[in-house]
Amino acid sequence: MRATEAIIDLKKLKHNALFLQKKARGREMMGILKADAYGHGAVTVMETLIEIGWRHFGVATIEEALELREANAEAEIFLLGAVSSEDFPLCVEKALAFPVHDRVSLEAALALKGSAKIHIKVDTGMHRLGFTPAQLHEHFEEISSLEPVGIYTHLARSEEEDKSSALSQVAQFQAIVEELVEKGLSFEWIHYANSGALMEMELSFSNMVRAGVVLYGFSPGESLHPELLPIMSLKSRILAVREIEAGEGVSYGHTFVAQRPMRLATVPIGYADGYKRKMSGRIASWIDGKECPQLGRITMDQTIFDVTDTQARVGDVVELMGEHIHCDRLCEAAETIKAEFVATLGKRVRRVYQK
Repeated sequence: MRATEAIIDLKKLKHNALFLQKKARGREMMGILKADAYGHGAVTVMETLIEIGWRHFGVATIEEALELREANAEAEIFLLGAVSSEDFPLCVEKALAFPVHDRVSLEAALALKGSAKIHIKVDTGMHRLGFTPAQLHEHFEEISSLEPVGIYTHLARSEEEDKSSALSQVAQFQAIVEELVEKGLSFEWIHYANSGALMEMELSFSNMVRAGVVLYGFSPGESLHPELLPIMSLKSRILAVREIEAGEGVSYGHTFVAQRPMRLATVPIGYADGYKRKMSGRIASWIDGKECPQLGRITMDQTIFDVTDTQARVGDVVELMGEHIHCDRLCEAAETIKAEFVATLGKRVRRVYQK
């Protein structure tokens, strides 16, 4: 069995979830499980959160929603992103909540038979999906006839230190909701708070929050929140050890050339596993109690580390991400964000769960 594995600490997941509940101050929690729970395993994460009382879960695609529904018949599952109108009847059949966000989706929803769990998506500045305020008033009677259970918007800049843009979106959204309520619409769920807003903004009139990357222990944006515990570590074992002389090159293109005799460890992880090629020569691992620089180009299936100053042997454990090698450091080398890094770890990286 390939040695490379992502170890998911479910106790830390529960710690994060309970901390976020306190932050939400009684509001309903929606755990965001899109992209296989940001690479952590959607079904297992859902089951763990259900154990502490969570019942609402958000995904991005119909396939993700159906996977969760097959695992649990009672959970409240919401497709946050656009859903093909062809899948609306399936959403009704499987009791999946979904958004209506424009004229096309509105017409498709109006044609449905049976009770649909619909959330109205409002565009207050993200400009991906959602009705504009003018469109909401134009189609008010049709929207009202759907008896939507929720209304929501998405904040574009909530993780930034300057909250003026996010606050402007919230103010616009609140005005829209109040106008619709005055005209006779009511909503069971009103939500706008993503991870950034949940951690750093007033939640005011909303009664539901959407906990995404923070669930997995990562602070949104540049802010640091020590209360959040990263729940994933990434480990492998040394596949081979070899010695090279000064002047010898390492990996494709010989982008690294040894200046002295060296010992190299080959580890079974590569860019096909989500271990980004762009990190080549810019990261390290933790082996035999020491930080060991990565050498040469990261290849599809294997990566090489300098173990010259260690006693490392074949079979020794390699920490690729964890207590000593933080995700932030890998993301800086990959020029990406934490959510992308963990969400794109491949299926070849075995998930192991610690309870």
